[in-house]
Amino acid sequence: MIKAVKTLFVEKSMNYFLVLALISFAFIMNISQKLSTLLLVTSFGLALLNYKHFYRKNLLKGMFLILVFIVYMLAYYFVGNEFEIKTIEKRVSLIALPIIFSLVTIDSNAFYNICLYFVYGVILAAVFNYIEPFINDFDWNTFQFIEIKEKIVFQKHNWMNHFYSLEFSNFLDRSYYGIYACLAIAIVWFMLKWKMKYKLLAIFFLLINIFLSNSLIGILGLGILLFFIVLKMKKPILFLGFPLLFIGVMMISPRFNKYVVEIWTYANNIDAVPKDFLRFRWAMWESTVELIKEQPVSGYGKEGFDKALKAKLHVNVGWSYQILDNVAFNAHNQFLQIFGETGIFGFLAYSCTFLAFLYCLIKQKCKQKYLKYCFIALIFAFSLSESLLDRYAGISFLSFFYCFFVMNRMTSLK
Repeated sequence: MIKAVKTLFVEKSMNYFLVLALISFAFIMNISQKLSTLLLVTSFGLALLNYKHFYRKNLLKGMFLILVFIVYMLAYYFVGNEFEIKTIEKRVSLIALPIIFSLVTIDSNAFYNICLYFVYGVILAAVFNYIEPFINDFDWNTFQFIEIKEKIVFQKHNWMNHFYSLEFSNFLDRSYYGIYACLAIAIVWFMLKWKMKYKLLAIFFLLINIFLSNSLIGILGLGILLFFIVLKMKKPILFLGFPLLFIGVMMISPRFNKYVVEIWTYANNIDAVPKDFLRFRWAMWESTVELIKEQPVSGYGKEGFDKALKAKLHVNVGWSYQILDNVAFNAHNQFLQIFGETGIFGFLAYSCTFLAFLYCLIKQKCKQKYLKYCFIALIFAFSLSESLLDRYAGISFLSFFYCFFVMNRMTSLK
């Protein structure tokens, strides 16, 4: 046994173990925050030992992620009156992953396996999602689901199900899982070398999960994915089928249907808008814009912005501080969120990450451009409706795949 282990370490390079760690990270990143953090630390340590593979041009491709991290640190130091170490811990991947990917060589086989195991991880998370209601919300004596223990912000909605139970896992909630699942579907369709029947089976399995969770960003992400699928097929006439698909989604998802009706109402009669329209997103956005106008250059820092936003929502919406503390609302828009936290410099740095990604992608010569365009479009859409960098699940997802898709020396896939 000892001889076999010694042989393994002699025959395999440090780059091999680093790639193995990245494959493991891709698999576990949407299942366990603790394990994925441990794998991130392991990958960083292996990357430093793999210093001979350092490629300066690769690091430059990830500089805007590093710049976002630096702007956050400066805002915390010069502006924030309060400092929490967990705020920094969650954002370390913004600087760690660009460094890791500048020190690793990824060939076509490694690229494929990282994508493959990410899909496996998302499918496993979907299995957990299906099992969890039977653990927490099912009475095995009567073989019936018990009443849903509703979270306070989702009470009395006709689209409620056990994905919204108090007992449901909150590490990767419905919005974040929706964006993970959409990218997994894109990888299955655009890249994996599976037989078509297995591709369709995996996609159908993930689609059921997205619609059961009633994830709005997941449903919108499917629209983005379908757009790029049709674009790659080069049959623009298929776009005429989008209205029928839109109607079909409204029939399947009661939550999506509810919001479409509210948007139509909003467009025709602003006074008739229901109080819970889009879960108060308009109020969050308006309150955030008001705060930005007060301190557009420096921002408030992370903790300072959270306090200021709570005070604004308390006045503008009328929520009690008990609700605001329990729910921990944010701007629900990453562009506004980072503007409020770090000022104009953070906003520009985050905006430039998208431009830098597109610039690198246009210069690349590879067969997976539609997959990569799909990723950045998903991130952009998600940033308009959620504060992506407010949770580890969002930060690690953005940082990992941003670096993975543009920071490698592989120019083509066989």
